[in-house]
Amino acid sequence: MKRSTDVRSRRTALQCQASFMVVFPALRALRFGQAYAAGKSFLQTGRPAKGGDSTNLPATATGGGSDDAGGNSGNGGGKGPSKKELDEFGEDEDNMLGKAEAEELCRAKGIELPQDFLEAAMDNGLRTIVLEEYIRLQGTTFAGWLARTFPAFRDRLIEDPRFFFKIGAEIIIDVCCATVAEVRKRGEKFWGEFEFYLSDLAVGMVLDIVLVTLLAPVAVIGKYPKAVEATGVKRMLARVPSAVFAPSEHGHPRYRAIDRSLCIVVKALEYSLAGLVCGFAGQGFANGLMTIKRNMQGASENDVDIPSATNTALTWAFFMGTSANVRYQLVYGLEHLVEITVAKKIPAAASATTLIARLANNVIGGENFIDMARWTGIQ
Repeated sequence: MKRSTDVRSRRTALQCQASFMVVFPALRALRFGQAYAAGKSFLQTGRPAKGGDSTNLPATATGGGSDDAGGNSGNGGGKGPSKKELDEFGEDEDNMLGKAEAEELCRAKGIELPQDFLEAAMDNGLRTIVLEEYIRLQGTTFAGWLARTFPAFRDRLIEDPRFFFKIGAEIIIDVCCATVAEVRKRGEKFWGEFEFYLSDLAVGMVLDIVLVTLLAPVAVIGKYPKAVEATGVKRMLARVPSAVFAPSEHGHPRYRAIDRSLCIVVKALEYSLAGLVCGFAGQGFANGLMTIKRNMQGASENDVDIPSATNTALTWAFFMGTSANVRYQLVYGLEHLVEITVAKKIPAAASATTLIARLANNVIGGENFIDMARWTGIQ
């Protein structure tokens, strides 16, 4: 595919111009993020934020669990980890709910207790803060449905109330910047090369969701993480945090320096796999559209060469495992730093940081990909 020699400088200018078109629409998402922001204080302290509705926990729940939580009596059946395992994974002071308490709380709110929550409550106890946040999620239509349907999203929403806001900000910024840049760059050829735009847009949106999701912390719903029961390599991988700067709290292991270092390697592999699959699928989709169009309309002297889907996928894999991995780790670290400092007094600072950091990251990432695409020869 022919490219002008000043693609990088033009793309930088266009993305900077696009930033003004991105920030203001994205600010509309602040209300959605703030809907969960109040839950952040509860997740960190184990108490509802000021002004938030209390779910009126039973008196026994605030006392640290009842007799029907396993480990405290013979009814639960859970034996709990050994002292060595507790030293390795850590033990916190979060309140635990037994089966009767959890079911009573859910009945009072008119919701059904998820099966894995019930199993945790019957074993060694269900974390009060987890059930509290799950109940809060049921107050919103889409988030409530998502929490009931997809446990993977549910556990991330519980641990990070701003999870949806981060995904939304990432997609809005990426789509707006990419669209403005593509329209300006391709000019009159935009519609003739529309399949390339669709391919890049589809791949970008999927990767936005994957990137944010893979780094998002996952809630530990029971007293102990599942890693307690793992052995060998599984236990080692279970100790790896979701992100290098992820905190060790609410049932998560006490992360060591080696665990955080290994996180870079694990995420590089995960990101590379995501880039490989999405890159191959996206370029294959674009190539298919080009082939269909040329069969219907005939060949033209302005037709560009059909890129190799394999080379494109390998480029995406390399880009995701190196540049994207490091950049998104830094973005997560900055967001977390603001959340535990400035945002405690100024909640809106967390959302503003997300918008600014992810906008800058998008511009830098675009430049990195162009350089890498030229180096590998796909552009």
